[in-house]
Amino acid sequence: MIQWKNKFDQSVLERGEASYLSKKVTDFEKVKGGYRAAVLGRQRNEVAVRVREDGHMRLTCSCPVAKGGKSCEHMAAVLYAIEMKESGEAARLEEEKLAAEKAKKESAMKAAKEAEEEAKRQREEQERRAAQKAAREERKAERARRQEEQRLKAEEERRREAEKRLAEEERREKIRQQKAEEARRKAEKKQKEQEAMARAEKRRREEEEMHRKEEARRIEEEKRIREEEIRRQQEEQRKEEEKRISQEKRKEEYTLLGESWEEEPEGISGGDRSIAALENYSYFDGAAIRESMEIARETYRDGAELARTGKIRLERVLSGYERSSREIKGQMDAIGQSGREEFTLRMIFSRTAVSSYECGCPRCRKSYYYSWNTNKTDCPYKAGALQLLEEYLNTHNIGDATDQRAHQLMYFYHQKKSNLVLADATGRKESLKLIPRLVKKDGGLSVSFKIGEGKLFIVKKLDEFCRNVKESATDTYGTKTQFNHDIGNFTDEGRRWIRFINRIVREEKEFQQRLLDARNYYYYRSSGVGSDLNLFGWRLDEFYEQLGDSAVEYEDRDGREKKKGTLTCAEGNPRVTMRISDEELSDEAEEPYYESWRQAPAKTKKKKEVKPVKPEEFHGIQVDGSLPELFYGTDTAYYIGDGKFYRVEKGFLEKIEPLANLTEGSEFSFHIGRNNISEFYHRILPSLEDIVDVTETDPEKFRAYLLPDVRFAFYLDAAEKNVTCRAFALYGDKEVSLLDGLAKSRPGGTGLEPFRDGGREDEVLFYVMQLLPEIDWDKEELHCGGDENLVYQMMESGTERLMELGEVHCTKKFLGYHTVKPVKVSVGVSVSSGLLELDIATEDVPRSELLEILNSYRAKKKYYRLKDGSFVSLNDSSLEFLAELMEAAHLKPKEFVAGKMHLPMYRTLYLDKMLEENEGVYSSRDSHFRKVVKGFKTVKDADFEEPKSLSKVMRKYQKNGYKWLRTLETWQFGGILADDMGLGKTLQIISVLLAAKEEGKEGTSLVVAPASLIYNWGEEFARFAPELRISLIAGHQEERQEKIDAWQEADVLVTSYDLLKRDIHLYEDKQFLYQIIDEAQYIKNHTTAAAKAVKVVKSRTRYALTGTPIENRLSELWSIFDFLMPGFLYGYDVFKKEMETPIVKSKDETAMKRLQKMVNPFILRRLKEDVLKDLPEKLEEYRYVRFADEQQKLYDGQVVHMRERLAGQNDEEFNKNKLLILAELTRLRQICCDPSLCFDNYRGEVAKLEACLQLIQSAMDGGHRMLVFSQFTSMLEILQRELSAAEIPYFTITGSTSKEKRLQMVKEFNEGNTPVFLISLKAGGVGLNLIGADMVIHYDPWWNLAVQNQATDRAHRIGQTKKVTVYKLIVKNTIEEKIQKLQEAKKDLADQIINGDVGQLGSLSREEIMELLEI
Repeated sequence: MIQWKNKFDQSVLERGEASYLSKKVTDFEKVKGGYRAAVLGRQRNEVAVRVREDGHMRLTCSCPVAKGGKSCEHMAAVLYAIEMKESGEAARLEEEKLAAEKAKKESAMKAAKEAEEEAKRQREEQERRAAQKAAREERKAERARRQEEQRLKAEEERRREAEKRLAEEERREKIRQQKAEEARRKAEKKQKEQEAMARAEKRRREEEEMHRKEEARRIEEEKRIREEEIRRQQEEQRKEEEKRISQEKRKEEYTLLGESWEEEPEGISGGDRSIAALENYSYFDGAAIRESMEIARETYRDGAELARTGKIRLERVLSGYERSSREIKGQMDAIGQSGREEFTLRMIFSRTAVSSYECGCPRCRKSYYYSWNTNKTDCPYKAGALQLLEEYLNTHNIGDATDQRAHQLMYFYHQKKSNLVLADATGRKESLKLIPRLVKKDGGLSVSFKIGEGKLFIVKKLDEFCRNVKESATDTYGTKTQFNHDIGNFTDEGRRWIRFINRIVREEKEFQQRLLDARNYYYYRSSGVGSDLNLFGWRLDEFYEQLGDSAVEYEDRDGREKKKGTLTCAEGNPRVTMRISDEELSDEAEEPYYESWRQAPAKTKKKKEVKPVKPEEFHGIQVDGSLPELFYGTDTAYYIGDGKFYRVEKGFLEKIEPLANLTEGSEFSFHIGRNNISEFYHRILPSLEDIVDVTETDPEKFRAYLLPDVRFAFYLDAAEKNVTCRAFALYGDKEVSLLDGLAKSRPGGTGLEPFRDGGREDEVLFYVMQLLPEIDWDKEELHCGGDENLVYQMMESGTERLMELGEVHCTKKFLGYHTVKPVKVSVGVSVSSGLLELDIATEDVPRSELLEILNSYRAKKKYYRLKDGSFVSLNDSSLEFLAELMEAAHLKPKEFVAGKMHLPMYRTLYLDKMLEENEGVYSSRDSHFRKVVKGFKTVKDADFEEPKSLSKVMRKYQKNGYKWLRTLETWQFGGILADDMGLGKTLQIISVLLAAKEEGKEGTSLVVAPASLIYNWGEEFARFAPELRISLIAGHQEERQEKIDAWQEADVLVTSYDLLKRDIHLYEDKQFLYQIIDEAQYIKNHTTAAAKAVKVVKSRTRYALTGTPIENRLSELWSIFDFLMPGFLYGYDVFKKEMETPIVKSKDETAMKRLQKMVNPFILRRLKEDVLKDLPEKLEEYRYVRFADEQQKLYDGQVVHMRERLAGQNDEEFNKNKLLILAELTRLRQICCDPSLCFDNYRGEVAKLEACLQLIQSAMDGGHRMLVFSQFTSMLEILQRELSAAEIPYFTITGSTSKEKRLQMVKEFNEGNTPVFLISLKAGGVGLNLIGADMVIHYDPWWNLAVQNQATDRAHRIGQTKKVTVYKLIVKNTIEEKIQKLQEAKKDLADQIINGDVGQLGSLSREEIMELLEI
């Protein structure tokens, strides 16, 4: 092997040698071409070494370091193993080699001696012969050498002679050529002199001609400019006169709506004098900038010509704050043209001088440094661009002295203003203290803690402290002081701080865990939580509340010297000061308002140097102030001062936020330029005056430069099917059109006048154009463009919205056009011949147009225009009432127009609810209608008395349920008793049947229930109503037929859904007094034989009992009501179209509310927590587990398989294969439960099974008894095997368990001590009373949460005396967690209708299933 150690870092070699010496190298073997081994550690790392023939090696390893291309410690460990193995074999081979060589050497020595003697003899003979031959050869060579020397000498003499002749000839030719070249140069020089003289003469004549033409053009241009100026002045005079006449005309034609907007109080504005002054104001001095560069007269003239002929054109001119010079500067960008080439020119300038100038013309490109010279130039392009800049600055105000911070402040208030306009344990020793300590460092707050009884010690690791408290552990502080961290040893205040610390530590640990889980933090290692906790957001808020009236130690480490003290909590706002002056800060580090065109160098903040502004200049104001440093909570802030820890008011924080953002330390400073001083005084200062102490050095001077605040006026007029508006901004007596401002602000426009508030004008114009979006530029007015919707909007609410912005003036034509009619509806209701009779009338709206109005309302239009031209507002509750009534009652248009219609009696309560909700609809109701409504509204006061034998047995809510059922019967309605599981629905029905017998009602009643509950009903009848004759329809067919034939001898028949299907032909000719279906969800599918069978049976009164009327779909509710009152929810096709699909698919709130109003009177639902105040508490807890590696691989493989399968399917294929896909989802759930449910050969770990068994064992240790539910009976078999192995007694109920066996096991469990009851979710979820258990474990989640809740209520029901704890086992990051979240997202549907639950497995879309697989 070659020297391999120099290819590794020393630290890697050391770790590799340590791994080899600790025998972590295993499975070492020599293979063809090298070696192979494994190195053990946190994981097994496979290493391979290939050795080439030249000794070089190629190494590979499976660890991440090697995959990153580096040499790892695992490679080094294997090389050490190879080196040690090869060194042993080499020693043995060396010994064998030495022995062989010794024997060979001895043999060779003997042979060599003999050969040496023979060789010596032969050598002597050969030497003699060779001497003789050499003598002969030497003589021959000597003769040849002398002959060659003579030949070479003769040839050298001939060569030298030839070279001498050639050199002489070359010398003579060179002399001849020199003479000829000299003659040619003299002739060319003479010719060039003559041509130069001719060109100079020609150029002189051309320049004279050019100067003459230029002078003539200059005179002509001056004449044209004078004429244009005269025409412009005349045009302005004409427009001013037209505007004056227009204003006078408007005053005569328009009427002011509301009150006139008051003008600004005197003293705050400079008025028109300020407007005129600002119109002529320019911060940048164009002439001074031009004169700052020395330009020759000829260069200046050439530059002017280039500018005049368009060879130079300005692209943009802007201004801003330059970081490097700390002053306002401008930038000019221009394009120059030289021949066909275009290039850029850029100039940076201060208020009076050029700072830098870059030109890309051909001349300047030759001298880069010269092109940046700002003192002088002879480049005509620079000269021409300077002239264009001067002209531009003379007509445009491009900026002022406002600095970046001031711009930020004004931007904040500008946004704020825009939003306002545009948007409508006892007995223990509790002596252990936990004391907080507040520290300010690096601009933030943190808290540390000390622990002790007398002497206090710093808690250095708060995460370890929390663990000690959790485990009641003892730890050492200092050298030998020990404290036991049991929570009961701490003072009350200490316990509160422990809860505070725990929350933050958990938050920190979760954050660190996320870093560990992220791929980008592969090498990240958690450092734990130290002694300090940073305070911000909720932490700071809770810290303040926790302190209360207590004092806290405080240390400020941000200053040069540490400051210590104590703080107490207080409420109050800090004192904020602001000083306004006309002083400049010449050396203050500011950030630019916009991104600078070049990067400024970093600089440190220097001491402010105050320079007074020259008397004749005023470029703005300097604003300085102080504000204490704020520390932010969730929605408030805190500051420290005067030994107090203050919390500021929320309103104060909202107002001070812009200044706080500008504050560094405790000071803020910014400069407001002259252009923005008015906005600062009008917009910003008024909002700060109640929280900031403002002082001004020269208020009168500053107010002299203020412009009047802008007001707005709108002039409305009506044209044929249109509305027009002329919008103006008023500045004192000066009036300008908002459309004029829009035109000037566009690219290529002249820009707004300096006195105008462009931001405010833009806001108002934007708002107005939401109402009138079209523009007539010739008339300078806005209009609706003939859009009827916009015209209605203006008539209905437009004027009121404009009056919020300014004064509104209207013509008489507009006022006459402004008509919006309401719809007034009256309804008469009476009862006739068992039907509701409605009489509907409308006022002010022709009945012939009523249907069209309703059609417009359904189309969600805002208005309807009557044939007389007036508008009807469709935002009216009366129309909502009519549309809902027509839709709910399925009235035909002719009936509706006629005004008289008939409805079934079961619409009584629905109609009454509609009339209650629409107070704008006048109604009259006859006595029969009012009597029905009153009966349902006063059920609790009804005269129905429960049977005396049950009066002491029934609870109050059960008696109310009895009265509700009797009320339904009185008015020949059916209903759903949907009480929570365990509230005694069976007892309430028995009370109704018993009362019927006591009142002498003749007839037999029929109860249909699940097969598992037939005998349960028999026991309940025997317990509560033994006087009733009960016939349980069970047994073989002949036995059942005999009982049915004798049906009139019994008071109640009890049968099952399955048996009813088989015996339905025996019931067809019979009529029952009452028909009750228990667990009515059994007929949720209306197409099944069970649903059809119960609907065929004839009966006078029908009731349905169920704790979950909706399990999966709304169609289940329809099926139950189709049994109770056929037609109540229409036919299924209509119900699906008008209610189920809009509610489920489109989340239609209107359809939801309509269904609620229809069904709510006929559903009675009470929850345990509402009526059983004595029922023990039910606690629910999710227990999360994580897969081991092998189980995780199986799960991931199934997920990948399903995702690939779904990705390759379109919607049609998905719907076709949906059952297969749902089967695959079940397979995923089985892997979560135990992979052996679908993989027979699986022998690995099962995370959930281990967690469940541990939970069962710990529950038994605590004296608890539990129910364990699973959907999979095969999973229950696995649990049985494990419980038997652990010798834990248990009962089991599955679908195969007989009814008699179930009742026996339930009784033994409730009366005995068996700790575990294993139950199949479907088989044991209903009809069982297992109050002997106080713990419920759901091993796997089912799609329908209601089924799980129903199973839970086997233990949490009447008779339970212990607190019930429900554990739901969920595998983290799997489909189980997704099922949990999916059902939480969908469970509100039934809650909105009947306070139930819902889950929709069968309606899962392809996207929802894909989301389930996104783990």
